[in-house]
Amino acid sequence: MLTGEAFNKSDVSAYQPDKDVSDFTAQVKVYYSDGLDILNKPWTELNDRSVIEDMNRGQLMFNAYVDTNVDDPNEAWKWRGTRSKARNKGIAMHAQLAGNYLLPLFMAQNENDDIDRDASEIMRCIIEWMAQSNVSDYQSSFLQMVFAMETNPVTFLGAEYNEVYQKIKQAQDNGKITVEEILDEVNSGFRCPIWSANQVLITNAFERNIQRQKCIIQREYVEYADLEQQYKDHKNWNCVKVGYNSIYNEDDGLFYDIKDDDHTTLCARETYKNRLDDTEVVFVGGIYMSDDDIEANPIKHRDNRNAPKYNVVPFGFHRIGEHFFYYKSMMNELGWDEMRYNAMDELVFNRALLDVDMPIAVYGTDKKIDSSVTFPNSVTVFEDKDARIQPLLPQSNLVGGFRELENINSSMDEASISATMSGQLPEASQKAYSVSQAQASAKKLIGAVGKSLAESVVMYGDLMKDIALNKITVPELQELTGGKTKLKYKKFFISKKTGSSEMDKVIDFDEKLIGKDFTPEEKTKMELMMLEESGWPNTKKSISKVNPELFSKMKYLCKVDIEEMFTKNQEYWQPMLLALRREFLNDPNIDMEKLDRKVFTLTCSQRVKIL
Repeated sequence: MLTGEAFNKSDVSAYQPDKDVSDFTAQVKVYYSDGLDILNKPWTELNDRSVIEDMNRGQLMFNAYVDTNVDDPNEAWKWRGTRSKARNKGIAMHAQLAGNYLLPLFMAQNENDDIDRDASEIMRCIIEWMAQSNVSDYQSSFLQMVFAMETNPVTFLGAEYNEVYQKIKQAQDNGKITVEEILDEVNSGFRCPIWSANQVLITNAFERNIQRQKCIIQREYVEYADLEQQYKDHKNWNCVKVGYNSIYNEDDGLFYDIKDDDHTTLCARETYKNRLDDTEVVFVGGIYMSDDDIEANPIKHRDNRNAPKYNVVPFGFHRIGEHFFYYKSMMNELGWDEMRYNAMDELVFNRALLDVDMPIAVYGTDKKIDSSVTFPNSVTVFEDKDARIQPLLPQSNLVGGFRELENINSSMDEASISATMSGQLPEASQKAYSVSQAQASAKKLIGAVGKSLAESVVMYGDLMKDIALNKITVPELQELTGGKTKLKYKKFFISKKTGSSEMDKVIDFDEKLIGKDFTPEEKTKMELMMLEESGWPNTKKSISKVNPELFSKMKYLCKVDIEEMFTKNQEYWQPMLLALRREFLNDPNIDMEKLDRKVFTLTCSQRVKIL
């Protein structure tokens, strides 16, 4: 898909598709070129740097990169290094932002647009189940993504649901080895891949909502063997060559094989997605790898209305301007102060080095003064009575340099996290005031960055909700005896912390509830039976039975409140209610029997529930 190549007739590719595919590829190549221009164009919003340059600069700064190459040997003695102030601030900020794995809350609405709190809670629990480390890579991806927010002008988090099969060799009773295919649990299920700024091409740098982009192109470099497992049955697979791209030449309408010197052992996979046309097409090494009918390639990710969506969400530190798609990273924010600090630190250190080991001038003698005579307690006798030794530099005053370093450090604190919030406590006499001031400043700063993070978490939660409704909570075909089959829904098990203890939560999508409409009395009776089944009060288990049909027809709206980022749901309120009862126990004005009935009802509603 690369552009601007020099074509040679000797490099004509064996891959020459029909006119429809050639014309389609030519159009995608135009969008690809537009996306590359956006990545490589200098932007005023990024201090006249391109997206690629800003990303590289941020990563070098965070990794405390220092160029120690010196051409002039007379300059080699100087100290060149960094105190890594920006990196340290970044790590402290990461600890604040990623202290918990953020997930959105949900508001479920039925067909009458009434809020259904039970369905809202069930959806939240399903999303929490999807985010568990033994189910998906959401937690590790979230940690990496927050780091990337600090260095890159944008980072994309993808939401995918994969079904990948692997071959296994099975020994039969007769000693023969047969090859079977089973589900690859490592690569299957809900996955959260991270895409860097240069891996997702857009068409409009001034449209923030990625769903309004005309198209996006995701690009990555993959091992040939991994691609072969997925595309080996496609008719064009034999044309794929490792380390080469088949490029379309508009002048003669032919494809040419161009060597990729930067990725000689990998293959490029580019996925073109156009939401308005509902088109998703894959190219491997520039070769078309989707359905022969171009119109028969719908976007894979869809919501419960079957509407297509781009399944990547941009994340960034904070926005720039009113419309610019890309973000200002934390390293961009601290860049000038980091350079000032390093430059001043280098000057102060090198001058202190000279003061400790001062260069001198010797007059009136030819005797050499070097390390052979300059050591502790050495005594050197000059034969010439006029011999003199004099320092070459005047006495230094480093106070101004240290004061400037403190000023720069304060400036960096204002743009990030202070040393106090990083764990360095001030003097005892100033501790209470300094800590309170640092906490107030940090809350404001983290709140501003948190709003940017929350905006992206809401969009990502919307994608997770789509996968939950279309992939996670749908029935599976179960084979019974006699060759019969039936649809079976999953049960979900979640371990949730309630106060100081753990509670096992079970969410049971029960096909027996489909089409049933319970009266309040019937619902209460069934919930009491479920309460007995759960082993209450001896066991700490909560059971929710869900009508799959009702659950799938709800509309779910995502929301994130910075103060409620970590949900205060029923598990939060249960210990609060019990603590409240203990407070009222000795109050003569409180009817404890009525209060107990109320607490019992609320507590049971957390233990058992029917949707």
